[in-house]
Amino acid sequence: MADQITRRDLLTAAGTVGAVGGGAVGVAGLLGLAGGAAPETEHVVTVVRLGEKVPSADPEASAWDRVEELRAPLLAQRLVPPALESVGVAELRVRAATDGKTIGFRLSWDDTSVDDLDGVDRYHDAVAVMLPTTPGKPPAITMGSVGAPVHILQWRATWERDLAGKSGVDQIFPRVVHDVMPDDVLPDETAALYWVGREAGNPLSQTERTTPVEQVVAEGFGTTTHLGRDDAHGHGIHDGKRWTVALGFPRARPGIGAPLQPGAEWSVAFAVWLGERQNRGGRKHYVAWLPLRFEGT
Repeated sequence: MADQITRRDLLTAAGTVGAVGGGAVGVAGLLGLAGGAAPETEHVVTVVRLGEKVPSADPEASAWDRVEELRAPLLAQRLVPPALESVGVAELRVRAATDGKTIGFRLSWDDTSVDDLDGVDRYHDAVAVMLPTTPGKPPAITMGSVGAPVHILQWRATWERDLAGKSGVDQIFPRVVHDVMPDDVLPDETAALYWVGREAGNPLSQTERTTPVEQVVAEGFGTTTHLGRDDAHGHGIHDGKRWTVALGFPRARPGIGAPLQPGAEWSVAFAVWLGERQNRGGRKHYVAWLPLRFEGT
């Protein structure tokens, strides 16, 4: 799909993004839609080598204080429907570190509202990291393209809440009255058939989780494929003004893509969703491809 987008389309979209505060970084990112070199920008995500284990499940760990922070402008996704009409948060604060085996990111953004329950007309806060599966020129920012897949890790506030065992209709509607449920009157195997999403293996429908981070691969819009693995870890904390999330995963990325090794050309992109503003799916904020460089290279 990205290959069908003309330069005129990109320039038109870039002008629209600029009108809502995208600026020059947004234009550069849009012109890189169909792949090619990472946009020329002063923003570089530097992966700092730590002499200790990356605190991928502790965004408040003191080790993060030794890591350089980048403030990356966020853009409203207005290239394809469903689009985001305007920017709801200006920037994403990014820190990256490695201990040789794990690579971790600490991500923070302003958001005074905690949205960690999904329901009718209710959406959750989330943040994602997108990486190419191979080094070199980054693929299309539109979640990759055919033959050029991307590796995406998304932390969800709802999955964080699931781990605490405090999700469900009762949390949204405290005075709800339950009727008889299938589990109350049917054998387990039969009752399971009534929970269609759960029985089909839909990751959003599961009641038991080991991590708040989902990993997927994609080769463009509509191709997102869930990876049923739990080797990515994370944790998010809200202090009343902003979210701060730490997440980490094996640098080797077995079964997903090439190892994230120093000396190779890597890029990284990000996305943020604000549940209070009904962000979901393509209605998101994003940071276009930025160079990802290991300290000392």
